[in-house]
Amino acid sequence: MRIRSHIFISIFFATVVPLVALALAASYYSEYSYQREIKREIITSLNGMTVEISHELQNSQNLVLGISRATAIKSFMPILKSVANDENHPSIRLLRRKINRYLEGFQTIIPGEFTVRVLDIRGDTLVKVTKNNTRHAQYESLQGINYVEHQISSPAFIQILEKLPKNEVSYITLPHHALQNENSFAKPLLDYAVPLYDMNTWVGTLVVTLNGEQIDRIVNNSTRLYRGKILIAENNPDDFSRHGLLIYDEVKKLHLTQARSSFFNLPEQLSKMLFTESIQSAEGIIKQNDSLIYYSEFFPYPNRLIGWVIATQINRDILSAPFANNRIAIWLFAATALLLTLIMAGFAVRKISKPICHLAFQLKSFADGKYEQRANTKQTISEIETLSSSFNYMADTLVHTQNERDKAQKMALQNNKLASIGQMAAGIGHEINNPLNNILSYSKLISRTIAKNAGQLETKNLTSLQKDIDSLRDETLRASEIIKGILNFSRQMPPQLRTFSIKEWLKKSISLVQQTAKTQHIEIILNYEDDDVFEGDQAQLQQVIINLLLNSIHASEDNAVININVKCDKDQIEVEIQDFGCGIKNEDLNNIYVPFFSTKEEGDGSGLGLSVSLGIIESHQGNLMITNNPKNMKGTTATLTLPTQITKDTE
Repeated sequence: MRIRSHIFISIFFATVVPLVALALAASYYSEYSYQREIKREIITSLNGMTVEISHELQNSQNLVLGISRATAIKSFMPILKSVANDENHPSIRLLRRKINRYLEGFQTIIPGEFTVRVLDIRGDTLVKVTKNNTRHAQYESLQGINYVEHQISSPAFIQILEKLPKNEVSYITLPHHALQNENSFAKPLLDYAVPLYDMNTWVGTLVVTLNGEQIDRIVNNSTRLYRGKILIAENNPDDFSRHGLLIYDEVKKLHLTQARSSFFNLPEQLSKMLFTESIQSAEGIIKQNDSLIYYSEFFPYPNRLIGWVIATQINRDILSAPFANNRIAIWLFAATALLLTLIMAGFAVRKISKPICHLAFQLKSFADGKYEQRANTKQTISEIETLSSSFNYMADTLVHTQNERDKAQKMALQNNKLASIGQMAAGIGHEINNPLNNILSYSKLISRTIAKNAGQLETKNLTSLQKDIDSLRDETLRASEIIKGILNFSRQMPPQLRTFSIKEWLKKSISLVQQTAKTQHIEIILNYEDDDVFEGDQAQLQQVIINLLLNSIHASEDNAVININVKCDKDQIEVEIQDFGCGIKNEDLNNIYVPFFSTKEEGDGSGLGLSVSLGIIESHQGNLMITNNPKNMKGTTATLTLPTQITKDTE
């Protein structure tokens, strides 16, 4: 990157970016505060609406309770009692007219439209009065009693009526709504019911159906803040048919007094969001793609777990419009500042770039071998003067350190040679030890044979033969001592036992070969979640795991997988390293532990990895087994078995 770009970036990010970020942060914070105040204002408005609706519903409840206690209702008790006993009371027509006139007069006084029914113990309608509309008994029954509406043969509904608490207003859904007018049987409001008792005997039920005119008036006259659209939905998870029922929806022009042949419900997604949020909080806000929905929940029916959620839906653009204009102004400021920064960067470059370019030329000349190059330290800018002095210091000291670097390289080369010799010596030492031990064994056998047959040999020959055997044993022991020296040279030390975490040991071993695996896009998967501990030489065992993983990586193709499976119990631990590479030829399986034997290309391996690993495992009293995978799978599996407790030698 050129210096001009650096200067521009420095100025831009030191001045323009912080100012723009600060302005945007202030804008968003102001909008957040504004939105929070709007939320408080709207929720307060919704709560005020819920208070008015609750008062209206409470008044309706008191009204129904007052009707149930009226004298006209009490005077009708003999009729209800006779019907309960399947008797036709002689004054039923007179008392019907009396209660009808009472209810008609009552409805002319009370504002709003509502329907009053008096039901017998079978749930059938004996009296029905709607404002300016008194229904006459015109349906005959088998008992000889005329009913205002068709008979209801619903044992479940009768059980509901029978269980209504005494002297209280309950809330039910009448099946009568669907009897006469099929276009308006779906009522958004529940019916108010009060059981009627003659002494302590239940003889009937007073049911009042509200039209909801007063609630419509409350909602219609409420203030629409920020041009919001009001909706009211019923939260009734106990009744699936009414859950999500739209009581009022300004968008769909749906209100309570509107005749409905079926229920209208909220869209499924909105219903799920709205009612889920209302469980967490009785009031709040829901964010949609292009709108915000503020809601408040209350319970319109005492002693019923039915909630009404009153919400207002407001377009986001209405609330965010003032802040959007401010952000446009901020971005215009950022563009102007960007242009000014470019101009300032051009002036700065003229003062700085020329001496730096000259110094760069001198650096290149010095790198090409012109070690006599030195920079001019008389500069007008102090930083460039310091840079020139630093270049001269570097040039003066680089030649001096070059000789030391050459010496260090020669020393490192010599150390590598010694390390290679040590590896070779270790392999040779292990190989020679076996024949030397055999020679010692055979010399002992020969000595024993000579001792047994001493009587058959001449003394002179016996002495000469024994002398030769002793010389052979001495030379063998001397060779054995030489091999011990070679092994000490290659640092084949006994294991240093320590307790360590199996999981951490494997993770660390994997991390040391991870870069090699990534080069070939190979994934190493450790299938082990426990955290058991193990006693052993962690460094030596880590060397074994690394050797096995490197062999699996070299044998695998790109984008392959290597699995490490671990089984651990109280007696032993088993580590299985499985790859899906080229595998090992059957004729080579017997030679893989032979020192200096390798199936890799020349220069890619020393052939000592598996032999050293086997020695480490055996020193831990364990076992190392390498096999090819089954025929239906490529690759090999190296199984490492170690005891959890190593038996220590005792003298």
